[in-house]
Amino acid sequence: MQYMNPREARVERIFKARNIQNPHDLTIENLSALFNIKVNYYKKKSDCYYDDNCAMMWLKEDQSLEDIRSDFFHEMGHFIDHSGKQGEGMPIAFEKLQEAQAHWLSIYLSMPRYIFEPIMNEHPNLQTLKEIFQIPEPMVRERIRIIRQQNTMHFQFLRRKALEEESINHTLQKGKVYKTTIQVLRQLEKQVGKENLNCEVKNLLRRDRW
Repeated sequence: MQYMNPREARVERIFKARNIQNPHDLTIENLSALFNIKVNYYKKKSDCYYDDNCAMMWLKEDQSLEDIRSDFFHEMGHFIDHSGKQGEGMPIAFEKLQEAQAHWLSIYLSMPRYIFEPIMNEHPNLQTLKEIFQIPEPMVRERIRIIRQQNTMHFQFLRRKALEEESINHTLQKGKVYKTTIQVLRQLEKQVGKENLNCEVKNLLRRDRW
């Protein structure tokens, strides 16, 4: 089981529910159709109005394709995660929070882990990933950093779990059990009930009572 934060996991659920399986499914045209987003292009700063069911988005057209797509996923992040219009009577601190949330969501939306990571492992070249996902390089770098950090955390968790299990198995060997271990296990038996203990612990406590 891979480690993902709640927003990242939510993106995966809603994308898979719409059969989004590869980078070709991540076009503005396809996503706008799937999520009921009307996209317009104009000269001003990108913006979006939305409610719970649909969105009207304006994207700044005189910029690179990567930046247009970055703006699209940022505004889509607001639509997916927030309600109401940003900046209208909203406290500045809360507006900044929602902008930060939309930024991180734009990374998860434009490069969903279940799509991005297999390609990253196969094509670790940064330029190749940038071309495949058509996203600005800083965002691609950040996506790689997030996944590597999560994988490191997951590896450390599995390693710690394996060491703990090894320690428990060693501790529960017949003839090598400390009195303090027995005391802890007896307390555990009282708290969770004998029927909820595993077989090794039950046998150990049974032998100790002989």
